[in-house]
Amino acid sequence: MQIKAIATLLMLISGMAVAAEPPQRVVSVNLCSDQLLLMLADPRQVASVSYLSRDPDSSFVADAAAAFPLNHARAEEIIRLKPDLILVTPHTNPRLRTTFEQLGYPLHQLSLGHRLEDIVEDIRQLAARLGQRSRGESLIQQMQQRLQSGAAKAAHPTTTIFLQPRGYTSGSDTLQDEALRLAGWHNLAAQQGVEGYTPVPLEQVLHWQPETIFNSAYSGSGDSLAERQLRHPALKRLLAKRPMVEIPYKYWICPGPMLADAVALLREARERKNN
Repeated sequence: MQIKAIATLLMLISGMAVAAEPPQRVVSVNLCSDQLLLMLADPRQVASVSYLSRDPDSSFVADAAAAFPLNHARAEEIIRLKPDLILVTPHTNPRLRTTFEQLGYPLHQLSLGHRLEDIVEDIRQLAARLGQRSRGESLIQQMQQRLQSGAAKAAHPTTTIFLQPRGYTSGSDTLQDEALRLAGWHNLAAQQGVEGYTPVPLEQVLHWQPETIFNSAYSGSGDSLAERQLRHPALKRLLAKRPMVEIPYKYWICPGPMLADAVALLREARERKNN
């Protein structure tokens, strides 16, 4: 009898979990969680997104974000919104997160990993938390279909690097490296043992002799002190036969379904090079 009672109790608990209502006042405090939230949630579920969500140079959901209240990741403004779920990321201010936890607000953290499988898992987990599983699977399927289309390997290994202001390049375990791999490029920086986002001397870039160089400028003018290295005479000589290819910076701010858009641009650049 005791075993039967325990089994009945477990069934009741399970039923309560299934019947739990999805959150109806979700607040996101980071651009990366803004984008996934607006791609997955019903509009009625969104209480607020971060102010960066409306920046068209950074956000893929700038138009959609215009319909929602903004926040600046301040505890007092978020508390006034009476959220029943707050989306955070590894970059969220630890003190802000601790405040929310102490006040008892439910949190959901995205991993923001740099691999395709990390992006899929973030979408799937957030969709489940929002009660939008089917929408999440549809978004994953669309992304994977776009990545698979045009995925034929290059006729010969085509080498490249990302070269950013201050001489930063993208080695292994970066979103750029994952996109380059999926687009059929060989990332020289990763092959040379560079990990993460790391500055490399210009002499090293000249020694590598990449067939193509990609860049994502931080400013519209391209005239910041950090970007002046990209106009060094030695680099100009290298680029005389291989123009630098610009990929908008918003593709690299956050891991998400926009990875498929980035890969499409990188594949187009590879095809232009090989034709």
